[in-house]
Amino acid sequence: MATSKHFAVTVKPTIPASNQTGAFAQADVLFDWYGFDIPKGAARLVGVTALVRKTNGSGANVLPFALYYAKSIDGVAPSSLGTPNATADGTGYYNNIIGKNSIEVKDFADDYLDVGVHVATLAAGGADADKPSFVMQGEPDSGTNVGYDKLYVAGLAGASGAFDFASTVTCTGVQPTTQAVLTVGTTSALSNFAVGDILHDEDDRLLGTVKSMDLTTQMTMTANLENATVNAKDVYNISPITLILSFEK
Repeated sequence: MATSKHFAVTVKPTIPASNQTGAFAQADVLFDWYGFDIPKGAARLVGVTALVRKTNGSGANVLPFALYYAKSIDGVAPSSLGTPNATADGTGYYNNIIGKNSIEVKDFADDYLDVGVHVATLAAGGADADKPSFVMQGEPDSGTNVGYDKLYVAGLAGASGAFDFASTVTCTGVQPTTQAVLTVGTTSALSNFAVGDILHDEDDRLLGTVKSMDLTTQMTMTANLENATVNAKDVYNISPITLILSFEK
């Protein structure tokens, strides 16, 4: 009897901090094409879990959004959909698209987490037309490593409400690049960030990757600060949406 091979890929698309300072409108680009690798060959997408951070650690982002999938053509990645937090106005990617599905408000049902993140799961099956049950295949050997192919995903805001990833966690004083500790204030770091988050300030200055969450006012990075902090600048996680894509080969 043949058996199916299942695997999951975690994708953390990036949204520049400077594009997160205001709310997203309907049909705005949430994040532009973001590449990820899957084992070589065709695979069927059977499920999507979306981890969506809240506004400033507390405000709801239980909102619909669409996911588009694409591949490269002749080794060239799909051209841009547009600037995050602005209307999708890109061109030239039309032949790259290989599929689409949507996260709806109902997919967040029975999500009882109180702080930080909302969780939506979209599984294959059922009557909904947007359930993720279609085959995707990238160009052969287009992946970063041998034996992998590269695919791309992009997100557009849906028709209900406005995504808002605004942060009021602020840098405290001027902190040098000779230290790994990042001290913040105004709003709790614990309700906004987590280990593994890549942090930028509101002007897109890289601060570092979180190694540990120490206090409401303190985080430790995996290395010394990449740039000195600027007092009172807001701090952002550049991947407020994480996608866990489940495949079957």
